[in-house]
Amino acid sequence: MVCLERGTVLLFMLSATRFAAVAGHGAMTFPRSRNAYDGTLAPWSSWSYPCDRTHQGDNCTITGVVGVDAKHYAQIGGACPISAHDLHAAGKLDASNGQACYWFSNGCTVGCNSCDGTTSHVGHGTQRFLYKGMNASTLQRNRITIPNPFNPPPGDMVMDPDAMSKIQIKPGCTEAQGNGQKATMCSKSLRTINTQAKCGSKDDIYFYSPWRYPGAAPMIDSCGSAGGRFPGQPIGEAGAQYRNTTLTKQGDLGSTLPPMPSQATWKAGRSYDVGWTVAANHGGGYAYRMAPLDSPLNEAAFGKMPLDFEGNSALRWGGNRASQVEFNSTERGWETSDGTVPQGSMWRKNPIPPTLWGREGATFEPVCKESQACIDSYSIDGGFQQGVYGICKCSGLGEDLPTSLEVVDRVVIPAGTVPGRYVLQWRWDCEESDQIWASCSDITITA
Repeated sequence: MVCLERGTVLLFMLSATRFAAVAGHGAMTFPRSRNAYDGTLAPWSSWSYPCDRTHQGDNCTITGVVGVDAKHYAQIGGACPISAHDLHAAGKLDASNGQACYWFSNGCTVGCNSCDGTTSHVGHGTQRFLYKGMNASTLQRNRITIPNPFNPPPGDMVMDPDAMSKIQIKPGCTEAQGNGQKATMCSKSLRTINTQAKCGSKDDIYFYSPWRYPGAAPMIDSCGSAGGRFPGQPIGEAGAQYRNTTLTKQGDLGSTLPPMPSQATWKAGRSYDVGWTVAANHGGGYAYRMAPLDSPLNEAAFGKMPLDFEGNSALRWGGNRASQVEFNSTERGWETSDGTVPQGSMWRKNPIPPTLWGREGATFEPVCKESQACIDSYSIDGGFQQGVYGICKCSGLGEDLPTSLEVVDRVVIPAGTVPGRYVLQWRWDCEESDQIWASCSDITITA
């Protein structure tokens, strides 16, 4: 899903939209989250991919609808297709996650005490990068492709000086409303976009993005807000849309969703698999935390119980462990507990490079070997090219990624955790946009 940004929408189908309508999306896929509450309703309950005897036409179609605006979006709604975990059909998808990837906080930057619910790119978003002095149109016109669009030699991919005059590197609030916080995340290995810019320089346009100080940027709600907006705010741009249902509506707060039956039973002192999926990619990184079910589901509560990661991360397709690609996040420098909130909490970098080089610059090498067709596609229109479903395996912005792909980790339940009902929070702090995604799941801890 491309053109300025990529997203995933359901109009009894999956569809690609442009920047004015949809921004990046992600959601926890297991344990199942409260944010998937509407996945039991039609049309989500009746959609699956690919087509079969019971699913035909729009009920199983992956296609593109370009130029969807906020008014049109209000009519069609959105969805977050995920792997059906059918080992007999590894590419099978369903929409059981409902609109889980539309629960987020919009307009949130480091240095501010609150989000504005509106601004996804504070002071930036119009910048453009050049490759060896050529813009994307020149490359396309001369049929030039970039051999390594992920991490080209330093100096090959730089910001167009003509675009710099409109850039302002600042928090999304006035100084009087701010808290003076600045980026703590400067390591190139931890950054996900514009990775070759010197930290804090005039080219470091993502300096105040949430990922640059993991956990410090404010949220509208710790379990996400439907459509990324404050209650009462209307449908907006940059993903700030949500299809109202009989169960949920635009501006609902995830922390007020009704508890679900326990989605997992875990023992204290052991580690367990958790997973999330990208519907449209904005880099950054993520963490998992817990809070007792009867506590206020806010950052103060979740911040008391951050969970550590254990062992390798993995990219998994179709829920199939046999075909997953494992990688050591620690060895790659993709894991940190320095300069994070709460202090010492462990975060991991989003391992999927976005590759929208025309606006984001250099990224990083993917963990798997991509096809030449995938690599060549990133040279077209600066990576804004309309995606082809599944053309890439472990890099991309959305539709070019297989929707069955999940980012899988093992989290440790601290020894001595008091048995009982808890809520597991997944928090994704974006780097390319000033947005934070969140999902919350009901779980049980035993001794």
